[in-house]
Amino acid sequence: MKGVKTILKKIISVALLLTIILLIFFFLLNSSKSHNNPPKKEVGNLKIQQREDGDLNYKQTITWGVKDTVIKKINSNTKNIIKVAILDSGINKNHPDLKGQVVKEFNAINPQEPVIDKLNHGTAVAGIIAAKDNSIGIKGVAPNVKIYSVKVLNDNGEGTIDNIIRGINWCIDQKVDIMNISFGLKSNNPKLKSIIDKARNSGIIIVASSGNNYIRDVDYPARYENVISVGSINKEHQRVKFSPRGKIDFVAPGRGILSTNNKNGYSLFEGTSYSAAFITGLIALYMTDNSEHKIYKNQDELVRLLQDKSLDLGVKGKDNVYGYGLLQFK
Repeated sequence: MKGVKTILKKIISVALLLTIILLIFFFLLNSSKSHNNPPKKEVGNLKIQQREDGDLNYKQTITWGVKDTVIKKINSNTKNIIKVAILDSGINKNHPDLKGQVVKEFNAINPQEPVIDKLNHGTAVAGIIAAKDNSIGIKGVAPNVKIYSVKVLNDNGEGTIDNIIRGINWCIDQKVDIMNISFGLKSNNPKLKSIIDKARNSGIIIVASSGNNYIRDVDYPARYENVISVGSINKEHQRVKFSPRGKIDFVAPGRGILSTNNKNGYSLFEGTSYSAAFITGLIALYMTDNSEHKIYKNQDELVRLLQDKSLDLGVKGKDNVYGYGLLQFK
């Protein structure tokens, strides 16, 4: 009888453990759904959650993300013009805060068609990086850069490897300095790795969002060693729960991010997509600030510089949650 009771206790313990595991699984599953991830084919994880925030044309707002990252005054008289390619859903180049910032564009999906951002993703990324320093709306991290808009994602946030390759080859031909890739794949693809290596060998710095994967690992191409991977933090400099753990190099603001939208207004966004945009803008500032900015084409030298310019978060030193920490221009 005693033996039977012992067996029953063990069965009950195992049942309780399984129940707890199932509850955790369904919690994570429902949390992921609540963040409105768009449909995915080959490329996904575009994390767009936003609300209309009205028209801010009456007064320029310096967002909390810019305040926390751009500490030193920007040299607005620099002659170093940094060329930043944004591979995304396209950009609303007629937005009042982006007029004149997009100098070239390329539709890698249908080269004969105009570049239009119906997804409302690339325009927000562009605003974080390069919204003009004027009297309206918001101010981007690096208003002096020139933007090269490359449409590789369709109106549903989906893309193909072939379109991405076509877009990156165009960036190489344009001799851009930095590529911002605010999307990712869940698994490695040899063709993606090959074109990323080609771009790096041509001297392009590549910044990619790590993905909105919660407890899962970092997306590709951010997981590649020669790509700068970016995670997300909130105003309290704490990891946002959708930001993954793993190969993280730096973190940046990723929740409650006010930026330009495709309706000529402004919205709040969240996701590692937008954190990557902050890092791209900050790297552009460092390249702009140095008359010999081409030395930053060496990624090892660049990462060492950025490491010294980062606010260490989490455990001391680089870790798999915050990387080297919050990059700042200081």
